[in-house]
Amino acid sequence: MMTKIRLMGQAGKAVSYMFLALNQTSRFASGVARNIGNGIRNKGLFNITLIAESGVALKELENQTTSQISDILEQMDNFGIYSITIEKATGRKDDN
Repeated sequence: MMTKIRLMGQAGKAVSYMFLALNQTSRFASGVARNIGNGIRNKGLFNITLIAESGVALKELENQTTSQISDILEQMDNFGIYSITIEKATGRKDDN
């Protein structure tokens, strides 16, 4: 009886490791595909400053794509961001 339980536990652990490996592989592949797509499309990059309601700069992000800026704009209320300053970036390195 104990050997069956131990065998089932080992099988479950093996299956969980397989799904973990598949998950990590798919995350890596999606990151590579996103970077290749950004390079092919040659998207414009922007430097942005996130500003709180008190006027204090919360964070400065460099070389953000338009899709990254769009994600930030959608989440502004969740993080107490009152305004955003967007400037054209000169570099090609991605912060994220």
